[in-house]
Amino acid sequence: MNRINKIEKYIINRFCMNNLDLNELNDEIDLELEEGFNVLKNDLNDIKLVSFFFILNYNKGSIEMGCLNSIYNNKKHCYFISKLFYHINLIYLINNNYDKDTNLTLSLSEQGEILLMNFACNNFQLGNISYNKIIENIQSGKMANSLPMYTRPQKLGVLAIEMLASEKKETIDWESAGIPIDPFYQRFCQEALYCENEEILIPWLMELCDKHIQWSSLFGDNSNEKRSTGYEIDSIILLPWPFEYQAVKNFRARHGLSTPMIDHPLLKTPMAIDHRPDMVGWLENMPDIYHQITNDLININPDLKIICNLF
Repeated sequence: MNRINKIEKYIINRFCMNNLDLNELNDEIDLELEEGFNVLKNDLNDIKLVSFFFILNYNKGSIEMGCLNSIYNNKKHCYFISKLFYHINLIYLINNNYDKDTNLTLSLSEQGEILLMNFACNNFQLGNISYNKIIENIQSGKMANSLPMYTRPQKLGVLAIEMLASEKKETIDWESAGIPIDPFYQRFCQEALYCENEEILIPWLMELCDKHIQWSSLFGDNSNEKRSTGYEIDSIILLPWPFEYQAVKNFRARHGLSTPMIDHPLLKTPMAIDHRPDMVGWLENMPDIYHQITNDLININPDLKIICNLF
């Protein structure tokens, strides 16, 4: 069985149960958030901020399962992808605006994952508003310190940040920053990102999708496949989602460039569709607990008011 078939089987057997009630799952997620919020409401601000980060991160997996079920089993549920989008951006912004020395920090690959998911949904605001902070964290060594010991060459973070840097005609000195990188992703941005020759571009896109399959973590089947061993794609929703290809396609469109469709098995999964979270509908119907959390975050750190302008 080839790798993409293993990924599909892994997703379907473990996370796409036909009998899963999505409304019930959605209610359980909101209830867990509300219970967590009530426990934290009297804590000191620093403790509360860290706790919000971990609670939102903890619930992300359940939301991803809801997204996969709604797509793979063709169940109608409007707001799982929007709920996920809200969660990951809150997680990113809390991390990006927390300056204390702590284990809170998202790793470079996790930050890249969230940025690329935004790009794949045709949203570039998060990258634009956080770019200066990203560069500051690279130059200060904070980004290198977020890496695990004996880290493997970095992939997703390199792709996302190189894409952002290219718009500003800037380069990232990864070596001086103490961050080992997989050179493919840097070279992709240098040689393929703005390429107009399809004969040159298509092989790059094919390899980008090959890398996705190669570095997708099926941790439940093989415990050696984890971020620390180079398997950076470990969020379940990302395993069958060609989010890097879609991120590149949307980025190129911003610059007036078309991107050819390629004949690759990753682009034939149910997740290989244009994902456009309905953030207007989500904000209009957002459960009260999200308003409470958002308001509390802004009260703790006024810099987080950018949340209100993000969607």
